Amino acid sequence: MITQYFPQAAERLQAAQLARQRLDAAWSALLGEGVFDTGIVTNPDGSGVIVAYADWPAGSRDHLTALFRECVVQLWECLDALVTESVAMFSIRQRVLNSDAPRYFPIADSPESFGALLKQGCLDGALDRQVALIRACQPYRSSPSDSVLDKLRAGLRCLVEWENRLDDGSLIGAWATATDPQIFIEPPADAVDVYPEPPGELVDERVVARYRAKAIATEASVSGQAGTFIDLALPDGFEPGSPDDTFGVRLRLAIRVVGMFAVAFANFVDETPGAKRLAGGAVDAAASWTDARRSPRRWTDTELAAVAASELGLATVRNAGDLTLIVTTPHGTFERVIPDASPLPERVRRGTAAESAIHDAAATWGLPDFVLHPQQERKGRGVREVGDGLIVADERGVVVQAKSREGQPKNPERESSWLTKNITAAVKQANGTVRQLTTKPSTMINGRGRAVTIDGNEIAWVTAIVIDHPDPPEAHQVPILESKIPTIVLLRRDWEFLFNQLRSSRAVVDYLHRVGSSTETLGTEPQRYYELAAADREVVDAPLDPAWAAWSGRRASVPLLPAAPAGSDDDEAHAMVRIMCEDIATSPLNGQTEENLLRVLAAIDRLPVGYRTDLGRLLLNALQAFRVKKPDQTSWQFRTFRPTAPGEVQLGFGVCNELSEITRAAFRSWFLLRHHERSTVEPLDGRMSIAVLLTPDRTGQREWDTTMMAITGDPGLSPEELAVSRRLWNREC
Repeated sequence: MITQYFPQAAERLQAAQLARQRLDAAWSALLGEGVFDTGIVTNPDGSGVIVAYADWPAGSRDHLTALFRECVVQLWECLDALVTESVAMFSIRQRVLNSDAPRYFPIADSPESFGALLKQGCLDGALDRQVALIRACQPYRSSPSDSVLDKLRAGLRCLVEWENRLDDGSLIGAWATATDPQIFIEPPADAVDVYPEPPGELVDERVVARYRAKAIATEASVSGQAGTFIDLALPDGFEPGSPDDTFGVRLRLAIRVVGMFAVAFANFVDETPGAKRLAGGAVDAAASWTDARRSPRRWTDTELAAVAASELGLATVRNAGDLTLIVTTPHGTFERVIPDASPLPERVRRGTAAESAIHDAAATWGLPDFVLHPQQERKGRGVREVGDGLIVADERGVVVQAKSREGQPKNPERESSWLTKNITAAVKQANGTVRQLTTKPSTMINGRGRAVTIDGNEIAWVTAIVIDHPDPPEAHQVPILESKIPTIVLLRRDWEFLFNQLRSSRAVVDYLHRVGSSTETLGTEPQRYYELAAADREVVDAPLDPAWAAWSGRRASVPLLPAAPAGSDDDEAHAMVRIMCEDIATSPLNGQTEENLLRVLAAIDRLPVGYRTDLGRLLLNALQAFRVKKPDQTSWQFRTFRPTAPGEVQLGFGVCNELSEITRAAFRSWFLLRHHERSTVEPLDGRMSIAVLLTPDRTGQREWDTTMMAITGDPGLSPEELAVSRRLWNREC
């Protein structure tokens, strides 16, 4: 689980363990070379000392210190990576307050210092439970007293102390601890008393014990054993609390403590429902869509001109790790990199891991609320699974069937046979799932961890058969499928491409309903997407109904399938719609049903991808402008997306510089007026309008507060209410 969620942190932890192993090996080699020895010195009066000697080879202590420093550095970097990877993992669904502030694992010496670090944004974007654990384990804390917390604090104290000592120039050395020194005299003396010296650093030589013998003969032979452990240590400031408190014990504790943090962070992630960024595989939207003239592949003008002159204005380049498309658009020729499918976690059965990755892609780039996990329902004396998962956005749904190739692929003929067999089986399973869903309503759990009732008779279905194959045969022809519902077969790579390209559950669902069948050749879904995107650009808008055209505002039209990946023009702005949906989805329902919430989310998610960046930038700019409140002044910024056809949902988005009872009432007035205005062109029965208001948060805990209103049907405004609202919001009045 650590490797799955925190690959960088896992790599750092492993590097620390390897550095410790090299440190142990280097120390063992020094012991084997006889670097350390002991001697006995006896005085004429019978007193004497046992001495330990060290003959350090040149550079040996520097080498040991470098290995130890590497271990400490990797442990700190592991802790920092746990934070940075957590923030990145959940950045898909929340906007951080300061994206430029560095994220790291903070360590402080007082509550005030810790609070100051938090204000700098070091944990901004991490889960609340992760922040609480880091706070509870700060080295300055001693309460609450808990065996686990005390161990975590002790490990962090070691790391802090070692880092400080190393920065001051301390070197790894030897620590001598006398445990059972003994002196033997022949012929025996009347009495021999041996006194161990306190443990301490062994640099060149060190007295480890003193002794005194009574009535020792002049010719007596004195021998003995040092009975002393020579341990590896960072001697400066080392004060063992007991004979068992050694440097090695502390180092093992520190490594174990960092591992405990990694396990805790992974558990917190695993227990958090909703979207999580996929581990690797996906290329950043901006990086995957670049001007072809600036490509590292150095396309020539002749090559790009040939692509532009081709029938589709599209060219395909295949590499071992990814697929690259050269796409001609009205704005130039671009290179679109489509990476291989996201890597699957190790030590998990491939089929199980692939199903999770398929769901995660839909929940990460779409909304987890629409992703329904497979459920088992009783069938006679047995149980039957309702598909491998569903994606349902309002009145449209997708039955997902995942087929994963276990083991090592064979020759292309065998793999083609495997594909045909499993695709055929998946069609039958999908038809069975739809038949079961239309027989009676089913209760399923969505990606938010909430129960959702699905009535299959109210939903139009398609099937997506997602193939997970480590090396699919080239040019495999998808078999002709006999199915009661439209079926699309595509690779897991192409499934992730669609969600990464559109970043909208509804947009992907609409795309699958639009194509309604598979491409002839498996693995060519991206090419079909761009063929349809090119066709969308050529579509001429139908004349607008004069009744709708009479409304104020301007008409805007964007392709339903954009050529550029969603967010490649301004990821920060484009993400605003997603973050608003997250705010709405995670707010208390206040008496509303889960089904009503899903209908609102689906309506907002239906906003065409091409409008989102411009809308997001409008909202962000308004929030920035309104952050400093001017006395006795209320500022507003609105944008309304009016439906161009009867029955569609009307969406409104606004920003106000203050959230109060007065501004809430004003927002409600604006919202109901805009909904009422639809009655001039269509009856309001069954018609829905939704509005979202953002207001700057003044507590410093988040960037804004989100208020949402929705209404279906006639708001029943009186003539007096209409008159007041029009005077307030319609300038012409």
